[in-house]
Amino acid sequence: MTMDDLSLNLNISSSAPSNQTKKQSFASKRNYNDDFDIDDDLGSAPTVKKKKIKKLKEYNIDPDNYEIPKKTEVKSGPISSLFQNNPDIPNVPTRRLKPVSEALFAPTSYEEFPGIHPFMKKNLNEGMNITQVTTVQQLSIQPILDGGDVLVRSQTGSGKTLAYAIPIIQKLQEMRPKISRKDGIYAVIILPTRELALQTLEIFTKLCKSFTWIVPSWLTGGEKMKSEKARIRKGISILVATPGRLLDHCKHTETLKFSKVEHLVLDEADRILDQGYERDIAEFLEILKKQKPQFQSILLSATLTPAVQRLAGMTLQNPIQIDAADSTDIHNTTDSLVIPDSLKQHFIVTPPKLRLVALASFILGKCQNVNEDEESKMLVFMATQDMADYHTELLSTVLGENIAFFKLHGSMSQSERTEVFKTFRSVKSGVLICTDVAARGLDLPLVDWIVQYTAPSSSTDYVHRVGRTARVGHEGSSLLFLIPSEVKLVEELQNRRIRIEEIKLKDCLQNLLSVKMEGDLSRLADGNVETAATALQMSFESAVLQQKILHTSACKGYTSWVRFYASYSKDLRHIFNFKQIHLGHFAKSFALRDAPSVISGIGKPKNKEELKNKKMAINKEKSFKQRGNFSKKQMLSEFDSGLPQRKPSKPRKK
Repeated sequence: MTMDDLSLNLNISSSAPSNQTKKQSFASKRNYNDDFDIDDDLGSAPTVKKKKIKKLKEYNIDPDNYEIPKKTEVKSGPISSLFQNNPDIPNVPTRRLKPVSEALFAPTSYEEFPGIHPFMKKNLNEGMNITQVTTVQQLSIQPILDGGDVLVRSQTGSGKTLAYAIPIIQKLQEMRPKISRKDGIYAVIILPTRELALQTLEIFTKLCKSFTWIVPSWLTGGEKMKSEKARIRKGISILVATPGRLLDHCKHTETLKFSKVEHLVLDEADRILDQGYERDIAEFLEILKKQKPQFQSILLSATLTPAVQRLAGMTLQNPIQIDAADSTDIHNTTDSLVIPDSLKQHFIVTPPKLRLVALASFILGKCQNVNEDEESKMLVFMATQDMADYHTELLSTVLGENIAFFKLHGSMSQSERTEVFKTFRSVKSGVLICTDVAARGLDLPLVDWIVQYTAPSSSTDYVHRVGRTARVGHEGSSLLFLIPSEVKLVEELQNRRIRIEEIKLKDCLQNLLSVKMEGDLSRLADGNVETAATALQMSFESAVLQQKILHTSACKGYTSWVRFYASYSKDLRHIFNFKQIHLGHFAKSFALRDAPSVISGIGKPKNKEELKNKKMAINKEKSFKQRGNFSKKQMLSEFDSGLPQRKPSKPRKK
């Protein structure tokens, strides 16, 4: 027991003390401190005078083991309680809904499916462990084999990639004489992200294992164009590409020709449009039609938005429309969203100050209470890249080494993104913190939970995020974080026939009492939820205070979140109203003790000297701009006056 603990125990009372009691307690504390006179012998440990041993024994302190506590440096900063001054959590009513149903598997297997080469069936069974045909595959394969344009809508994780990959390879291997990689490109597959393109390329490579004369390859960026041009010169039969890089090569690579193209596929069409590639697609179509006027077009999407229908009108001619949803619900699929039946959806309403603690508690509860033989993976979606960077570093620092954290966003190099993607797919358990770059089409095996820490920008984004789990018949769950002012989003989702249930904040924080907490956290978590949550929050804040790099990252993450929240579309401003949020409480959710006005340079400088230097820099920049444009000769001369050049006078006539 230290002196501080002892003084604390002496002043604890079960009821409010009277003035006389206060005076006695202060006097006893003063006498206690005065009773111990410490001798500091040079170079020796502090000891207690012998004549004061009797006094120590009165307080049940062993004199032989007693040491004067060293003064510890305490960093200042405002510390607010997590459980005070929070907005009330409203009672969110849930409705009984009948979601749009879509049968995932068809009552047939690939062995019974007509028109597919036996070698391809063998590749599906042995190389990919696929025997059962899904509904969208059964409806799509034959129309694509017939050669007409096709528009396919189906839920996420339903096997849409195989629905067009199988018939394309089937038609190419039937061509006689056999095609060669030197002939040119026969099929172009366009996808919105590099990760999805690499995943699709992997599927084509496995299917072509028995047809070695068909060569799939990719153009996705993230590497030097010189390397991609070398692959083009070697020859490609099936080209998997992202829109921007494909158009770049169309303009600058002479060896890229499309005169042999028979199939054009636009996969995840709604995401392609969301990323602003509509003009690039239109420009590529113009280039393609000049070289090959006739070809088959296939467009696939999980949602049929007006923008997707506009793209279909630009790309397809008299298409066959295939909708895997139940025929009785087809007329509602434009407004309704289709979610896999095996996906259980939840939401949690938490005050802003408790968001970080609630997230950490949920991760601990789902990832630590798992047997070593079980697999447990989780995706956590963040709004911005800076948020993903910061939360990955913070959670890795505080939550110990028992949980593996990964991050994935668009600013990472292609080699880093590929390495994270492959590693996360191969590990048994882990948490991937990512942006919407991972929200479309990615097939990450055995992901149990999808956590949306920041709410999506649209209902369509919600569907694609939760679609990373419960894929091809597997079970999965999702959790959406909301603050009290955002609960109207639940009603919006229910209006789109999405069934979603609430997880209470109290139940989520209860995980803190059932998991193993390390170091000081285990000591402070004394069986009380509020105490454990406060201890966890303090550990986050201490980590940010002690590490300057982490503090800088926290400020960047907070600043990027503020900008993101202010950028919600007008249609969603009644839900995500920037004027209604408490910026100080949200700073707490980033483990920051700074006021929002000074975080990461927002607002006024901290002191007068900094303000003076800032004004001097602005004035200097203004005076420099007022000098006007300089000639090249003046810019090169260090002795120039900076004044405008005088025009040479004409010689006088004599």
